[in-house]
Amino acid sequence: MSSSSPYLPQNLHQCVISESKTLGKNSLIYTQGEKPKEFYFLRQGLVGLYHSLENGKETLIRLYHANEYFGFRTIFSETTYHCSAKVLLETDIIRIFPGNHTTFIANNPDFSCYLIKQLSNELYDAEHRVSSTAYKRSYERIIDAIENLTESYPDYPWTYREVAEFCGCETETAIRISQELKKQGILDKNTRHLRICS
Repeated sequence: MSSSSPYLPQNLHQCVISESKTLGKNSLIYTQGEKPKEFYFLRQGLVGLYHSLENGKETLIRLYHANEYFGFRTIFSETTYHCSAKVLLETDIIRIFPGNHTTFIANNPDFSCYLIKQLSNELYDAEHRVSSTAYKRSYERIIDAIENLTESYPDYPWTYREVAEFCGCETETAIRISQELKKQGILDKNTRHLRICS
């Protein structure tokens, strides 16, 4: 998104825009089960959405990087957050308080279409991952997850646990399969971080 984009927060109407705030790694932006009052624009950094199960296990549902909005689905559906948003890389965020939702949408029609498009892309990605979990073996899912994460977010040092949370398997399984992939020359064994060999 360029600095002249009409979808930047400063170009929105009928809402209150906060000043940018910097949050450090592992900071919680919001927590699963909370009722939302605003949605967010990520100026820089990396944010992960985590869903917690009753047994305490977490699943990494989605990732957001610079110049993306998040948290809007929940505020416009008038439900509670189904995930917690956690900072993975130091982040600058802007909060957008839309007030009356109908008025906000009516006064920002192009932006509303922009959010619908983003939501549609997120739904497509979620459906693809669900189908992959159903028919792909853990071995294939872990390769796909490492490739996806490291190519999309190369500046982040992905851990075995995060890869496992992203592709829906146990951390021990991700470690075992990653060690096999290093022996096979598929993963780079000369770096501490998970990376597919070029």
